[in-house]
Amino acid sequence: MSKIRTFFSDLWYLRKTLLINILGVIVLTFVLVQVLMWSLSFYTLHGESIEVPDLVNMKLNEAEKLLATRKLDFVITDSICKGNSSGGIIKEQNPRPSFRVKESRKIYLTITRHSDCTVNLYYNQLIGRPREYVVRQLQRSNLKVGKLTYKPGGKAENTVVEAYVDGVPLFIEADPNAGEKPPTEPKKIPQNAVVDLVLLEGVDALPQYIPNLICDTYGVAEFTIKGSQFNLGTVHIQGVVNDTLAAWVWKQSPSAGENATMGSGIDLWLMSEFPEGCKEEDPLPIDEDDLGDDALYEEEGND
Repeated sequence: MSKIRTFFSDLWYLRKTLLINILGVIVLTFVLVQVLMWSLSFYTLHGESIEVPDLVNMKLNEAEKLLATRKLDFVITDSICKGNSSGGIIKEQNPRPSFRVKESRKIYLTITRHSDCTVNLYYNQLIGRPREYVVRQLQRSNLKVGKLTYKPGGKAENTVVEAYVDGVPLFIEADPNAGEKPPTEPKKIPQNAVVDLVLLEGVDALPQYIPNLICDTYGVAEFTIKGSQFNLGTVHIQGVVNDTLAAWVWKQSPSAGENATMGSGIDLWLMSEFPEGCKEEDPLPIDEDDLGDDALYEEEGND
């Protein structure tokens, strides 16, 4: 009998000891987890964050002071042409304004340069070159092609003989018979400047046919005009047009099929609604062999 009592007494002691140990492990684990969470919260400032201020169009020195008050740092990752702005003006930031970050986080900035961005253009890049070559050179230099003016003569059609920026001569073809020599020094041109060109019609130049632009969007019509050796004339807007490139051409002057000299202007009338009498058709497949030089050039220039 005593042995049975001893057995049950030992069994109860073991169960009690086991339960105490299990409870002890649970309590210790809970305490350790709480301590770990508290430590992480303290280390990472959990629940605390700083709102990133709007720095765009702010001067760099002003932004530096503002970021310092919020215990944030900054890194300049890029600089761009200042254009009409002053140098040292913030144009982009990352993270964006109102984004919440931790203390000491770096804000990455793009600012304007203190000097104008310019492009060096040389005489032999433009003068005596075909129009397609010159347009490609200008676009690669972040310059824009402006008005195309044609004058009679010349053996090769579409040869550039003069270039102007804001009406000021950039380069004019040198006359060897008058003892003139082509300049070798480059001209510095601001990026995004518009360069107007004077080209030769060619010996056998004939009047060009005005393309039909009605029912085209403005973007397509502009592309067609430039590729047909004409200039875009006056653009008339009918009603409210929110997206000019997507607006529809419902009238043009001169009319399609008329003859005009190269470089003539074509006036367009635009509207937001699809013009009456136009048919919406699926685009036809394009055969690269049928593309003209201008279309191929434009495609290459966009690469």
